Amino acid sequence: MKRLLILLCCIQFLFIACDNQRKGAEAVKDSVDKQYSLQELSGAYIGIMPCADCDGIETVLKLNQNFSYRYTSKYLNKSDEVFVKDGKWKFENDIVTLEGVDYKFKLGEKAKLWQLDLSGDDIVGELAENYKLEKIKD
Repeated sequence: MKRLLILLCCIQFLFIACDNQRKGAEAVKDSVDKQYSLQELSGAYIGIMPCADCDGIETVLKLNQNFSYRYTSKYLNKSDEVFVKDGKWKFENDIVTLEGVDYKFKLGEKAKLWQLDLSGDDIVGELAENYKLEKIKD
């Protein structure tokens, strides 16, 4: 009888744990769906960011529907080295945050991501227009 009671408790615990994980994933998906669908946000974004000692930083950001990302950058006419960063991303209050990267991006028009400064504020000044990534059409 004790074994049966222990077995039933374990089964109930497993059902509760699985249900909580599913609800957590649905909450993340729902936060994206409120304004933009996951399909609208995911995709590849490209741009050339300003650089003080090169012709620009060619930047590609790929946001995947499973909330993983790949961020690549290459300093133009300076080095052939390509920097690659992989991780998870999240979207809250029109801001895309990349795990493991210091800066964030603000969603502007649906096809553009604007890089924010290290404090999370809009970049202002003469070069502000250059801190954007445009979505590549599928």
